[in-house]
Amino acid sequence: MDRAAVFVDAGYLFAEGSRLLAGEKLRRSALRLDHDKILKLFDELTLELTGLPLLRIYWYDGATSTPNPAQVALAYRPTVKLRLGLVDAQGQHGVDSLLVSDLVTLAKNRAICDALVLSGDDDLRAGVEEAQAFGVRVQLLGIPPARQNQAGALVQSADGVRELAEAEVRDFLALAGAHPPP
Repeated sequence: MDRAAVFVDAGYLFAEGSRLLAGEKLRRSALRLDHDKILKLFDELTLELTGLPLLRIYWYDGATSTPNPAQVALAYRPTVKLRLGLVDAQGQHGVDSLLVSDLVTLAKNRAICDALVLSGDDDLRAGVEEAQAFGVRVQLLGIPPARQNQAGALVQSADGVRELAEAEVRDFLALAGAHPPP
């Protein structure tokens, strides 16, 4: 199929986005995500980087037992598939394996020929390489400064890397209570 999919590691997005905005990792409650703007950006990036229509945006996050209101709101957006791992006292579990499983399954089934992955975690490298073995081109997306927050081996495995511009990130992510720029 001549389609592309976007895979978003929400933990990476919020952690590195808060470092970009505030200089330190903040709690998610201190951040405000504009769903419409980020989904529009992913749609535009898919076309810019691949020239292909978007199949779907896969959004990977953690939850304690049920999705929080922001996750529920995102899950009801068209073309978004919310995938949740478990969050407990020891941290988040299963998110990377969900992303890898979906990426490889779509590649095996030839449902996509391009993947855009927003993450920096080296745990994804084996899945990226397996998807590539099935013919999928993998573009790695990063939050500035991506060289400092993405595993080198993951970057080397990707077919391409696109660091989001700081202005792009500030367009869809803001400190809670802060007003977006005009």
